[in-house]
Amino acid sequence: MLAPVFLLAAVVLAAPPSGTVFAHGRRDVPRVALTFDACSSGRENRCDEAALRALVDTGIPATIFLGGMWMERQAEVVRRMAANSKLELGLHGWDHRHLDRLSDAELRDHLARSKEIFVRLTGRAPVLFRPPFGIASERDARIAAEAGLVTVTYDLASGDPDPKFTRELLTRYVVRRARNGSVIIFHINGRGRHTAEALPGIVGGLKARGLSFATVGEMATGR
Repeated sequence: MLAPVFLLAAVVLAAPPSGTVFAHGRRDVPRVALTFDACSSGRENRCDEAALRALVDTGIPATIFLGGMWMERQAEVVRRMAANSKLELGLHGWDHRHLDRLSDAELRDHLARSKEIFVRLTGRAPVLFRPPFGIASERDARIAAEAGLVTVTYDLASGDPDPKFTRELLTRYVVRRARNGSVIIFHINGRGRHTAEALPGIVGGLKARGLSFATVGEMATGR
């Protein structure tokens, strides 16, 4: 079991411009953000405890995006995450549907339902939103901004769901491809086949390249 640490206050971001998406940080600052999706998708509404433990053991800050249905089934895990001062939490929608299949009203309900359970379990309001599949139109980002959410995608997909990726390939790929400001996506709901095994080597390799780590909120605010 992961030991709770200190409750992290919500990151306060300025209201995002309507329709904007945050995909990476500054390219002149040598730091990256490790992010993890907890997707709501049928049998995968589970937590990869090994990956979570490996992440916590690294002692670095990271951002985890939580699906609404996933939070419903993993309430105790969400509470543990919320109690860890190194973990920043955001929304990953209610379920894992493409947002372009939702009407404006359905998208607003999708976000509202996710926010409600997030607040209930963490005791704070979310400020970050990663759309399912990392795809957001200007409309999606605008509606999210109206709900007080910054839409976040990424610029480096780790490839951790790929069945052909071994731990060594995953580690080498991420360490080589990361660049200043990269927002790197992994999965923490069981889709990352070798995420837990690869994380220590990835963190060590990125540090060896002179890169430090930040949450998405820290990158977005320039802190």
